[in-house]
Amino acid sequence: MRCPAVLLLLVGGVEAFRICAFNAQRLTLAKVAREHVLDTLVRILARCDIMVLQEVVDSSDGAIFLLLRELNRYDGSGPYEVLSSPALGRSTYVEKYVYIYRSHKTRVQDYYLYNDEDDIFAREPFVARFTFPSTVLPSLVLVPLHTTPKAVEKELKALYDVFLDVSQHWQSKDVILLGDFNADCASLTKKRLGELELRTQADFYWAIGDEEDTTVRASTHCAYDRIVLHGERCQSLLHSAAAFNFPRKFQLTEEQALNISDHYPVEVELSRAARKIRPLSRAAVLLPSLLLVLQPLLPSSWA
Repeated sequence: MRCPAVLLLLVGGVEAFRICAFNAQRLTLAKVAREHVLDTLVRILARCDIMVLQEVVDSSDGAIFLLLRELNRYDGSGPYEVLSSPALGRSTYVEKYVYIYRSHKTRVQDYYLYNDEDDIFAREPFVARFTFPSTVLPSLVLVPLHTTPKAVEKELKALYDVFLDVSQHWQSKDVILLGDFNADCASLTKKRLGELELRTQADFYWAIGDEEDTTVRASTHCAYDRIVLHGERCQSLLHSAAAFNFPRKFQLTEEQALNISDHYPVEVELSRAARKIRPLSRAAVLLPSLLLVLQPLLPSSWA
């Protein structure tokens, strides 16, 4: 694969740092070995300074080695390195969490597999602490989770306990929780989602909103994949957040895109030039229309 060297992503004259999470849907060596799949995955990965891959089911690690080799050949934005969890699961079906990161922009300071003593998680979080290229935020903790659809609420409740464990372990409040939470549609109602401590506690900011569609199929509209920020310093650097619609970007049909995954990657950009925009409340959205209705009734001094 050949591509002209890409320019560093700049936001307001300050280099931004992009963190992504992607359910790559049963990533195996056989899947990655298909040229069009490999090409698309490399282009997706090259957008990110840290990518957290989920549903990596290749026991040989050949899929990741092949991805890493091609990524390092791609556009000069590397070099890239990998940090992988053990195989996680309760049965013969197991997955790995895999971090792929630009080693000249960030390094792994420490990592550990969460001690899931009560076996709450089908795939317990494999947490990692990274250096961060900002004097405002010298390090950042990432906590990935791919929930099982049968126990979404239970696992997301327990994810709060993981956050507490991580905060105590590294004495850090700057944490990002990310991954395929299955946090929408039939897997979890908005009412039950709203009752989670990760939602009721004001210090957590859900950067990927409830109305976002993180699914490839035109027949679905679900915000399964999420990124949640905690910590004033971390949130102060948030510039943007979105699901990356790779079929539209790379001009793929739905069928072609589904060969890659049935999920979109989700991503946040952090920058010292941050212009964080939080979602408007329903009241704020309706306020302009309400004022138009009430205008004839308002005192003239309000006009």
